[in-house]
Amino acid sequence: MLRAAIADPSTMGAKSVVHVDLARPRRGEWWESWANLPGFWRINGRKGRYLHASLPGWTYARAEIRTEMIPDLEALAEHGVRPTEATSGAAA
Repeated sequence: MLRAAIADPSTMGAKSVVHVDLARPRRGEWWESWANLPGFWRINGRKGRYLHASLPGWTYARAEIRTEMIPDLEALAEHGVRPTEATSGAAA
């Protein structure tokens, strides 16, 4: 579904945005999600970080979505394997 949404952003569904106030350290973040991409979040806009609920503890840069996040999600779906180390260190 994530690959399809990258190819055609109109398939992402309605966007929801929430502001999260963090007490320690004192700062805030903007979290965005889309109706047709459950578990997928963008934090602090396009230059921020991306995460998926199925990959707890892992965050990805925008350029790493195709090269790392999607393959990590596919490995989890196909083989039940979660990533244990960063794939590349440099995005394609």
